[in-house]
Amino acid sequence: MSRIPPLSFTEIPLRLPRLAAALCVAGGAVAAIGVLTTRDLDAPNAVTIHWATFYGVTIAAYAALPFVRRGDVLMVAGWLVLAAGVAPCAMGQEISAPHMFADMAGVVTAAVPIYIARMRQVAQGDIRTQRRRQGERDL
Repeated sequence: MSRIPPLSFTEIPLRLPRLAAALCVAGGAVAAIGVLTTRDLDAPNAVTIHWATFYGVTIAAYAALPFVRRGDVLMVAGWLVLAAGVAPCAMGQEISAPHMFADMAGVVTAAVPIYIARMRQVAQGDIRTQRRRQGERDL
Protein backbone atom coordinates (compact mmCIF):
# COMPACT_ATOMS: atom_id res chain seq x y z
CA MET A 1 0.00 0.00 0.00
CA SER A 2 1.43 3.35 -0.93
CA ARG A 3 0.60 6.43 1.07
CA ILE A 4 0.29 9.82 -0.49
CA PRO A 5 2.58 12.17 1.39
CA PRO A 6 0.81 15.14 2.94
CA LEU A 7 1.29 18.51 1.28
CA SER A 8 3.53 20.91 3.07
CA PHE A 9 2.43 24.46 3.77
CA THR A 10 4.55 25.83 0.93
CA GLU A 11 3.13 23.40 -1.66
CA ILE A 12 -0.51 24.39 -1.23
CA PRO A 13 -1.73 26.92 -3.81
CA LEU A 14 -2.34 30.03 -1.76
CA ARG A 15 -4.04 32.51 -4.08
CA LEU A 16 -7.53 32.11 -2.64
CA PRO A 17 -6.48 31.99 1.04
CA ARG A 18 -4.26 35.03 0.48
CA LEU A 19 -7.09 36.93 -1.16
CA ALA A 20 -9.50 35.91 1.62
CA ALA A 21 -7.01 36.99 4.30
CA ALA A 22 -6.40 40.32 2.55
CA LEU A 23 -10.14 40.97 2.28
CA CYS A 24 -10.70 40.06 5.94
CA VAL A 25 -7.94 42.40 7.08
CA ALA A 26 -9.19 45.19 4.81
CA GLY A 27 -12.77 44.70 5.98
CA GLY A 28 -11.74 44.70 9.63
CA ALA A 29 -9.62 47.79 9.10
CA VAL A 30 -12.44 49.66 7.38
CA ALA A 31 -14.89 48.68 10.13
CA ALA A 32 -12.57 49.58 13.00
CA ILE A 33 -11.35 52.81 11.48
CA GLY A 34 -14.81 53.76 10.28
CA VAL A 35 -16.09 53.71 13.85
CA LEU A 36 -13.27 56.05 14.90
CA THR A 37 -13.76 58.53 12.07
CA THR A 38 -17.54 58.76 11.94
CA ARG A 39 -18.18 59.04 15.68
CA ASP A 40 -16.90 61.88 17.78
CA LEU A 41 -15.13 60.08 20.61
CA ASP A 42 -15.29 62.19 23.74
CA ALA A 43 -13.75 59.48 25.86
CA PRO A 44 -10.77 60.62 27.92
CA ASN A 45 -8.56 58.03 26.23
CA ALA A 46 -9.58 58.57 22.59
CA VAL A 47 -5.93 58.91 21.60
CA THR A 48 -5.16 55.54 23.18
CA ILE A 49 -8.10 54.00 21.33
CA HIS A 50 -6.76 55.38 18.04
CA TRP A 51 -3.28 54.01 18.78
CA ALA A 52 -4.62 50.59 19.78
CA THR A 53 -6.84 50.36 16.71
CA PHE A 54 -4.04 51.03 14.25
CA TYR A 55 -1.65 48.81 16.19
CA GLY A 56 -4.18 45.99 16.02
CA VAL A 57 -4.96 46.51 12.34
CA THR A 58 -1.27 46.55 11.40
CA ILE A 59 -0.46 43.46 13.49
CA ALA A 60 -3.49 41.68 11.99
CA ALA A 61 -2.27 42.52 8.50
CA TYR A 62 1.21 41.19 9.24
CA ALA A 63 -0.24 38.00 10.77
CA ALA A 64 -2.90 37.34 8.13
CA LEU A 65 -0.71 38.13 5.12
CA PRO A 66 2.57 36.29 5.75
CA PHE A 67 3.63 36.31 2.10
CA VAL A 68 3.11 40.02 1.53
CA ARG A 69 6.29 42.04 1.86
CA ARG A 70 6.84 43.95 5.11
CA GLY A 71 7.12 47.26 3.32
CA ASP A 72 3.86 46.77 1.43
CA VAL A 73 1.92 46.16 4.64
CA LEU A 74 3.52 49.24 6.18
CA MET A 75 2.70 51.35 3.11
CA VAL A 76 -0.97 50.32 3.10
CA ALA A 77 -1.20 50.99 6.84
CA GLY A 78 0.22 54.46 6.18
CA TRP A 79 -2.44 55.09 3.57
CA LEU A 80 -5.09 53.95 6.05
CA VAL A 81 -3.74 56.49 8.55
CA LEU A 82 -4.06 59.21 5.93
CA ALA A 83 -7.58 58.12 4.97
CA ALA A 84 -8.69 57.98 8.61
CA GLY A 85 -7.16 61.38 9.30
CA VAL A 86 -8.86 63.07 6.36
CA ALA A 87 -12.20 61.22 6.65
CA PRO A 88 -13.66 63.59 9.29
CA CYS A 89 -13.35 66.41 6.75
CA ALA A 90 -16.04 64.70 4.67
CA MET A 91 -18.32 64.98 7.69
CA GLY A 92 -17.57 68.69 8.16
CA GLN A 93 -15.13 68.24 11.06
CA GLU A 94 -11.55 69.36 11.37
CA ILE A 95 -8.54 67.08 11.24
CA SER A 96 -7.37 66.08 14.71
CA ALA A 97 -3.59 66.18 15.02
CA PRO A 98 -3.44 64.11 18.25
CA HIS A 99 -5.56 61.39 16.69
CA MET A 100 -3.48 61.43 13.50
CA PHE A 101 -0.22 61.12 15.46
CA ALA A 102 -1.74 58.34 17.59
CA ASP A 103 -2.70 56.50 14.40
CA MET A 104 0.84 56.85 13.06
CA ALA A 105 2.30 55.72 16.38
CA GLY A 106 0.12 52.60 16.30
CA VAL A 107 1.41 51.66 12.86
CA VAL A 108 5.03 52.37 13.78
CA THR A 109 4.91 50.45 17.06
CA ALA A 110 3.53 47.45 15.19
CA ALA A 111 6.11 47.61 12.38
CA VAL A 112 9.31 48.39 14.30
CA PRO A 113 9.71 44.94 15.93
CA ILE A 114 9.36 43.27 12.54
CA TYR A 115 12.11 45.42 11.05
CA ILE A 116 14.31 44.88 14.10
CA ALA A 117 13.88 41.12 13.71
CA ARG A 118 14.94 41.34 10.07
CA MET A 119 17.99 43.45 11.00
CA ARG A 120 18.92 40.73 13.50
CA GLN A 121 18.61 38.07 10.79
CA VAL A 122 20.86 40.04 8.46
CA ALA A 123 23.39 40.55 11.25
CA GLN A 124 23.39 36.78 11.83
CA GLY A 125 24.09 36.17 8.13
CA ASP A 126 20.61 35.13 6.99
CA ILE A 127 20.77 36.77 3.58
CA ARG A 128 18.86 35.10 0.78
CA THR A 129 19.40 35.57 -2.92
CA GLN A 130 17.04 37.71 -4.97
CA ARG A 131 15.70 34.57 -6.68
CA ARG A 132 13.57 33.70 -3.63
CA ARG A 133 10.52 35.50 -5.08
CA GLN A 134 10.57 33.74 -8.45
CA GLY A 135 8.41 30.90 -7.14
CA GLU A 136 5.74 33.38 -6.10
CA ARG A 137 4.63 33.75 -9.73
CA ASP A 138 3.70 30.07 -9.84
CA LEU A 139 1.23 30.27 -6.94
